[in-house]
Amino acid sequence: MISRFFGLNFDFAGAITASLCAVHCTLFPIFLSLGLTTNTTHNHTFDFVMMSIGVLIAGYSLVKDYIKSHKNPMPLFLALVGFITLFIGIETHGDLFILNILGGLLIVISHLINWRLSHPRIAVKS
Repeated sequence: MISRFFGLNFDFAGAITASLCAVHCTLFPIFLSLGLTTNTTHNHTFDFVMMSIGVLIAGYSLVKDYIKSHKNPMPLFLALVGFITLFIGIETHGDLFILNILGGLLIVISHLINWRLSHPRIAVKS
């Protein structure tokens, strides 16, 4: 109902949000190493706000589809591991930025798997 009301696919929104997170976590250390920014310009509040939005989107989308559609815990498990990995990466203040990238990618994969499980292909008879 909510996704129809807003015209938004929450798996798509979650995958896009997690992808932007992964890109952000990839580019910032590169810019830092090239001297294009300083570590003081990075605000972890932004990271936690984005992660909170991701948790809300994933929570709604993945739990709803698990209960109503496919009953496969894999997307939920991948998202949980992704958010834990992302949180640890944020808490290390960029020292383990690879965890941020890995966490974001796990969340993207969880949404893609959830989409695939929730929208099975229709068999075409010849």
